[in-house]
Amino acid sequence: MTIDLLPGHGVRLPAPLPELRFGLTEAAVRALLAPHGELLPDGVRPTFVCGSRWALGFELPGVAVTLSSGDGDDLRSVVVGRNPNDDRPVCPVGYHGIDLFGWPAHELVEALRAEGLPVPDPSDGGSLWYDTLHLSRHVRHRPPLAPGRKPRHQPPFRFDHASLHRTAPRGHRVATHPTGTATGPHDAAFLPRLELSPRRAGQPITAPVPKLGGRPCWLAEPAWPLSPTTGEPLVFIGQFPVPGEESRLAYLFLAADDALMGGRDPEAGDGLLLIQPGGRIPPFAVIGPPGTRGRTLWRREPDGERTPVEFHLDLVPLSADLNRSMDGRAAFQRYWRGEGPEVPFPDGPHVHDHLGGIPSFPSGRAEVGPDWRYLFSLSDACEEDDPFFLDFDYGDGFGFLSPDGLEGRFFWDVGV
Repeated sequence: MTIDLLPGHGVRLPAPLPELRFGLTEAAVRALLAPHGELLPDGVRPTFVCGSRWALGFELPGVAVTLSSGDGDDLRSVVVGRNPNDDRPVCPVGYHGIDLFGWPAHELVEALRAEGLPVPDPSDGGSLWYDTLHLSRHVRHRPPLAPGRKPRHQPPFRFDHASLHRTAPRGHRVATHPTGTATGPHDAAFLPRLELSPRRAGQPITAPVPKLGGRPCWLAEPAWPLSPTTGEPLVFIGQFPVPGEESRLAYLFLAADDALMGGRDPEAGDGLLLIQPGGRIPPFAVIGPPGTRGRTLWRREPDGERTPVEFHLDLVPLSADLNRSMDGRAAFQRYWRGEGPEVPFPDGPHVHDHLGGIPSFPSGRAEVGPDWRYLFSLSDACEEDDPFFLDFDYGDGFGFLSPDGLEGRFFWDVGV
């Protein structure tokens, strides 16, 4: 008997209880739970959650479950907490296959990191935010320290409350920040460097979060660009976070002529990076009339068909060793351009899909002006078994921001 918290999806209750998806109305939740009264002897009852239009609660062995809507009419939050009045064994609460209540907090963090999740350390107060997940514990009162005594290190503890939200609250996402020190496209304009790790979406992504494919989640008026040569709508590739205090996105659109997507000239109009809100439309861009919609990122099937796909882009911190390896590659390119001292040829690992950090380019040089700021890199994916299709002639694509952060540029590059 396990409760599984499903990021971006909802909660799977122990069988034969149903799976409850985010987006269900109160009436739909009640209807799904109604046939299972024998497993919920205390019933499904209305409860109070601050800021929610409706909330429902019920008991499972050792835990209390609360479902709430937030300021909308649909299910947006699931909270599971240990029930101190229930002496039955606690029902496990799973997240990526790991019991959130079954490990001491710091061991839990290490177990989640072993699954590839960039989970931060718990705060001193015993709380942890990661993406749409929040973990906490009931903090018990401690007697004051005697005069002259120093506090001990925080003893091991376990979380006893877990909440999963439909979207991550603002300010609790892993993020990169402007450095304010970059002097050109070969510098680190934003740190830390974060891997862009795709994760298949279980349902359409409608929140303004990093993603590939699907439909753009516009933060201002829709502005779907057209190819300046054919007049056809460009293909929507994905949306990427723009670092800073304001929540902004960079939307990437590419032409897909003769398989190759976009091109090597950042101002040809066949590859556009649009910034919202408050951004400028590049002068060479051709924007379609209101209501224009084009194709989105696809996967190639064995029979040649194109299946639209959509992926979350998780922002994953890199290890110190991997960061050093990638900085070493950039240092070699500085030497190659005659802009730095001689360094050994790099032979360490390299993450092609990433946001921020010091960039490196297959040809060694960026194809934008000297005052543009590097934002992200995206590798091509043109093999038959790739999860989506991007063709940069076996190169990498690169996104940049203008010095004021209001305009974007994109091009791809291959080795010389």
